Amino acid sequence: MRPGWLTLMFAAALILSHPVPALDDLPPAGRSRFDQLIGSQPVPFPFSRLVDTINRQMQTDAGDLPPLKVTLIPLGRSLQRDAGAPDFFRYPRVVAAADGTGRPGIPPLKDRLFLGYHEKGTVIEVISYNDASGRFEFQVVRDYRKGTSPQVFYARRSLCLACHQNAAPIFARPLWDETPANPAIAARLKDARRDFYGVRLTGTDIAYFIDASTDRASLFAVWQTLWQRGCGPDEAGERCRMQAFAAALAYARHRTVPAADVLPALDRNWNARWPDGLDLPNPDLPNRDPLAALQDPANDPLLLRPPLETWRAADKTAFVVGLAGMLDANAVQRLADSELAGPLERLRARGAFSVRPFSHALLDNLLGELGTPRLARPVRLPPARMEPVSAARDAGPLVAPFRTHCASCHDTTLPHPPNFLHGSPADVEARLDQCAERIVVRLGMAGLPQSSRSKPPMPPAAALASRGIDPAHWAASPELDVLKRLAASRLRGQDPASLLRRPYAQLRPCLPTPSYAEPSR
Repeated sequence: MRPGWLTLMFAAALILSHPVPALDDLPPAGRSRFDQLIGSQPVPFPFSRLVDTINRQMQTDAGDLPPLKVTLIPLGRSLQRDAGAPDFFRYPRVVAAADGTGRPGIPPLKDRLFLGYHEKGTVIEVISYNDASGRFEFQVVRDYRKGTSPQVFYARRSLCLACHQNAAPIFARPLWDETPANPAIAARLKDARRDFYGVRLTGTDIAYFIDASTDRASLFAVWQTLWQRGCGPDEAGERCRMQAFAAALAYARHRTVPAADVLPALDRNWNARWPDGLDLPNPDLPNRDPLAALQDPANDPLLLRPPLETWRAADKTAFVVGLAGMLDANAVQRLADSELAGPLERLRARGAFSVRPFSHALLDNLLGELGTPRLARPVRLPPARMEPVSAARDAGPLVAPFRTHCASCHDTTLPHPPNFLHGSPADVEARLDQCAERIVVRLGMAGLPQSSRSKPPMPPAAALASRGIDPAHWAASPELDVLKRLAASRLRGQDPASLLRRPYAQLRPCLPTPSYAEPSR
């Protein structure tokens, strides 16, 4: 198998923390940190108020920078990339990452909350951590504008993971040329003469902090994998997790690095679990200058990314330090110099170290065992909701294959990506006709060599991976052949091969141009 394919399969596997499908859109347990932050109240509007709400949860860092790091990306690669057209520099996308230590008594947000906001798209895309499930949740805030009541939905994971192949936030590598770190981008943003929701046009500093935060967040899933699968089941696994937690506390309290012989169960399990090594998921997109005359197709976030690296043996120091980084620093300070061996053993005897996700709740339990429990503030939460789909799910034989293979990404109320499967049967028929040229080309890319592709194939490789399908197998499958023939039947006599030779931008737009900045109802 190709390295990128292995990485995708690993990303799907490592977000499993319960015996449920990896791509459950609603949380299998618990709720996202964004849900916990907002509670039952409306999402604060305007965006500057939401930023203030988040900043109040954290402490200002030593450099006097706000704890929520915020930058602007006018010409990016997100689903909202066309929403600002044609005034991209007046309506840039806002990207934010929580990068501050939490205030005492407040569950940590650092590396657990990421936002992407677009004013013209009236939407916030949210990635935030769910401790109970041990995974990042993907959500959207719709109708985020003045005079409305914003609606929060859990998004389709298969849609999000097409680009977020690490099942976590992603960001470009240096030099971050899509942000104001690029002087030409900063100059054009200044020329727009807007306050941009209070976001300062900074250089590389903010982009660096966001990049570093996404890198740390991407490793959460690795620490969860080693915690749950690496230590293993039964009493030996419980003792391994207890030892890992004790080592993480020692590092968090005193910066004590674990001994080489710590976690012997992890060493014993390694070869059985990962005989070919453990691939680390890749959160890094290639750097891209959006103002360059020629754009490199290799910069498309839908392309498979190779693993960040492959561990051939357990890096137990990195594991312990990673766990320590997930702990609430304020709660760690409350441990002072308490002796922990006895309390930890009592927690183990009560099942606290059974196979379940690592979370800061363990630290709360330990504080309770020491007689200084931290009282959690109760938060009332509305029911978790999924993104709406078309009310009419029945489809005729000319539409049903598209719904089977494409609906998870293309039956949404937003036009990004083109929602040609959303609406009434008549709407779907009209949109499939409108999109036929581009559908034919994206399906046809699967049969071309990588070097000859002007665009990544559809369905994306990550979407195929979520269903256990190898892209090479899909390219020769009868299912793809059916989709190609059905799409070609809507071309009204055009030659599909000739479309593959035309520049993609010259093909008929999949949706009318104004629709890209207008949510569907």
